[in-house]
Amino acid sequence: MTKRVAWAWAGLALGIAGTVSSVSGASADCLRRVYNRSNLVLVARQDGGPPATLLPGRSLPMRLSRPGQIDITGYCGMPGAGAGPVVQRTFDYEAVLDRCFVRFGGDLFVPQLGRGFIGLQETAPFTVNNPRQGDIVLGPAVGSACPVPGPAVLSRRG
Repeated sequence: MTKRVAWAWAGLALGIAGTVSSVSGASADCLRRVYNRSNLVLVARQDGGPPATLLPGRSLPMRLSRPGQIDITGYCGMPGAGAGPVVQRTFDYEAVLDRCFVRFGGDLFVPQLGRGFIGLQETAPFTVNNPRQGDIVLGPAVGSACPVPGPAVLSRRG
């Protein structure tokens, strides 16, 4: 084998290796969070996987490595205690290359203004893509969906 043929084979092998590494590196791997700043108990499920319970004042890390969905359900008390969900939403997310974000809004004027410019899809009471792209926050004001215990009666008689 001549030197030129050896260099050609080496260049071909490097080209194939570069193509394989760039194709496999197309998925993102972002660590994002779901924040619960409300008085509800949240149950989050990513891509139909096992549910995770999120108590008030806590956050839950989620690894976004490919496009998928996050289902979030909020309860007044512990789930399964007989009360139904108070709030329930499903969010689509994108995780491609170096971008991880929750998709919302319509496709109108996406190239010019970006997704979500015209409010065709409501995300309330949740806030999405804040404080970072891909984060989901509930609270602190969710509304008066949960019953509040009555006022305490003070007895001054011993």
